[in-house]
Amino acid sequence: MKSICIRIAITCLFLALAIPSSSHAATEQRTALVIGNSSYSSGPLRNPVNDATDMAATLQKLGFTVIP
Repeated sequence: MKSICIRIAITCLFLALAIPSSSHAATEQRTALVIGNSSYSSGPLRNPVNDATDMAATLQKLGFTVIP
């Protein structure tokens, strides 16, 4: 349960940082590196590839060039 809360918090943080705060931010080029990692000491995640794919798609919709 704790790892899911952490993943949700990280996703919200990325989305909050991705929303442009001015017209200048909307015109600059933004690049995101998306990594799906399942190897954690507390146990593996169930769907890191799906999570990374969804995050990459969301960032692309927000104007990022995504490096998978």
